[in-house]
Amino acid sequence: MNQEQVIELKVGPQNSNPAKNEVLEPSTDTVLKVYLREISNYPQLSFEEEKVLAQQIEQGDLEAKQKLIQANLKLVVTIARKAIHMSALPIIDLIQEGNMGLMIAAEKYNYKLGYRFSTYAGWWVKQAMFKAISEQSHCMKIPVYIQETLSKFSKVKSKMEQEVNTPVKTEDVAKEMNIAPDKIEMFLSAYTKTISIENGLEKNDGKELNVADILADDTTLISENIEFQALKNDLNNVIETTLKEREQEVVKMRYGLGDTERYTLEEIGNIYGVTKECIRQTELRALKKMKMSGADLLSCYIC
Repeated sequence: MNQEQVIELKVGPQNSNPAKNEVLEPSTDTVLKVYLREISNYPQLSFEEEKVLAQQIEQGDLEAKQKLIQANLKLVVTIARKAIHMSALPIIDLIQEGNMGLMIAAEKYNYKLGYRFSTYAGWWVKQAMFKAISEQSHCMKIPVYIQETLSKFSKVKSKMEQEVNTPVKTEDVAKEMNIAPDKIEMFLSAYTKTISIENGLEKNDGKELNVADILADDTTLISENIEFQALKNDLNNVIETTLKEREQEVVKMRYGLGDTERYTLEEIGNIYGVTKECIRQTELRALKKMKMSGADLLSCYIC
């Protein structure tokens, strides 16, 4: 975190004997317990208190911003505990990333829309965590919304099998989730085909071949990857240069762009405190702008 960091998680006992060179590293559990004890001292805020702080933040009051952030540090911990099963990162690292998202939310929060800060901040916290999970993963990247769907699939499947005490079919789980079975199959296939770049493959001669070597030798894959990255960059450029901030966020949330998960109209409406029809109109307006301004830039990618 930067100089605005609210609480540093690297808490540990000090070495009382400077003559010793060994560094005592506290366990993750110890650090987490100390951190939770620290943030438990910050009281919850009422909606009225949030609005007062938000007004002060608009005037550049850094102390008010810190108070709003501190009052919601427990929200970050709650979200991190729910996301930990999706990540190889320690929960402490997830909390650190989530706190960064919380700080962004405190800067962007608009109390005039009538929703609580936690509703708005939750989205920024999740995105900060999911981005860290994607960037730190040693595997080829799977879109966050697919990871989310498969995580939910695993939970639902486990629950159903416990109830009937027998294995259940993928199509039955998909039906319970109200998702097309072929879509789940496609996601599962994408997941199982994802191979860690660090893992080796054994060739017929018994020698190990690294996946990175395969990718390095495959000019077609490299070419396609470069083109995809170029498309992604140009698409983001169209979004950022054409759309207003709210329109950018709605488009990214709706289509899972920029390492964000996909949200329904209703979910986005709840975040911003407006109806899903209002979000639909924002989305349509944004897409129309993108179509008009990005036609030339994106035409080279369309067959």
